[in-house]
Amino acid sequence: MADTLHTLLHDIADKAAQATGLIVRQRQVTGSKLLKTLLFAWAQKEEASVSGLARAGFDHDLKISAQGLDKRFTQTTADFLKAVLDAAVNLPLCADSPCLPELFSRFPAIYVTDCSTVTLPEALAARYQGTGGVGQANRAGVKLDVRLEVLSGLLSLDLLQGRTSDNKSPGAAACHEPNCLRLSDLGYFNLARMREQDSRGEFWISRLQPGTAAVVGGDATDLDRCLVALGKKGILQWELRAEVGAKERLPVRLLLWRVPGDQASRRRAKMKENAQNQGRKPSQAALALCDWNVMITNVPTEMLAFEEVYVLYRVRWQIECLFKLWKTHGRLGKSRSGKPERILCEFYVKLLVALVLHWLCLLGLWQKAHRSLVKGCQLLREQAPRLAACVRDPSALVALLAEFSERFHYGCLLNTRKKNPNTSQRIVSKKAFC
Repeated sequence: MADTLHTLLHDIADKAAQATGLIVRQRQVTGSKLLKTLLFAWAQKEEASVSGLARAGFDHDLKISAQGLDKRFTQTTADFLKAVLDAAVNLPLCADSPCLPELFSRFPAIYVTDCSTVTLPEALAARYQGTGGVGQANRAGVKLDVRLEVLSGLLSLDLLQGRTSDNKSPGAAACHEPNCLRLSDLGYFNLARMREQDSRGEFWISRLQPGTAAVVGGDATDLDRCLVALGKKGILQWELRAEVGAKERLPVRLLLWRVPGDQASRRRAKMKENAQNQGRKPSQAALALCDWNVMITNVPTEMLAFEEVYVLYRVRWQIECLFKLWKTHGRLGKSRSGKPERILCEFYVKLLVALVLHWLCLLGLWQKAHRSLVKGCQLLREQAPRLAACVRDPSALVALLAEFSERFHYGCLLNTRKKNPNTSQRIVSKKAFC
């Protein structure tokens, strides 16, 4: 880890500065000095001002005024930071001796895939085209296509145009090793691709897309009526073999679980609200489905029992937590400035901060079953000045990273809950319905 950080913040940064034209000839400002200044300043304070950035530069031998630094936020600097980010993404860092609860150990890898969009100023639409929307409010935006391997913590990331469909992202098309497990939301639902994954020996668990045809025992099944009938009989859980898709006829395990009434009511209210915002009404069939969690999987019964399927699918929510960590806690996509070039530079740096903090969590926090990445990143941000002071001294950096791995034992774990157990508790207990 120390070698990787040193290489990224010095060698890679200086080469990227030369390649992008940020540094044409040797001057007081170098790619390494500028990168370390921005990285550690925004790691310590997510909304640091230009004056604060300039003060941070002194620690990295970058003696520059706030005005001079502000003038450095150009398209060329953005290209430089993007080049460093691209290089960092290609560094395959993962945890040694990852935490493997028994449920996880049944698979060589578990991949969670999702996308999240960050809105950018309209002036950046030529670089990152947004989704548009009412009044073209989102004309510029960048989509983060993220794949997280849950066992090792390996993180893959692509930056896409904001209007790119999740279903056409690199994460959706990625091929993984046989016997791995894939978890993704309905934005990636594609029966033809799921058949290909099955043929490669990859396992998956997915919610069933509403309206998808289901065939049981050779006969088409009206799933909506089936669910109503099960509800009238008081049946809360049901599993059957089926083929889904009018054309694909993909063989699956079809699992049905009736959710508590209050949860179903919240779902219906949310569905009606979303439909109203889009100027339409939800169908009665869609509203009826709010009472049930309908899942499909190709994992055989002898490998995952009914309840274990639902337990493992909850792991998909961890990538949503990761996005919240980056965007809410790390202020990704937020800036004090109204200058488009600075906002883009800040976006790249904060994303790089998120990646570096994730790497550091792999040193000792990832191995803990009940880890809290929020608390772990809080610890690392508190220690950012010490980390900044050690990056030029490999031996001091190694010692500090070893200290971090010990610090993670204190104040970096989730609080256990009795009434509504968190996902890590359910993974250990293998209970989805408690």
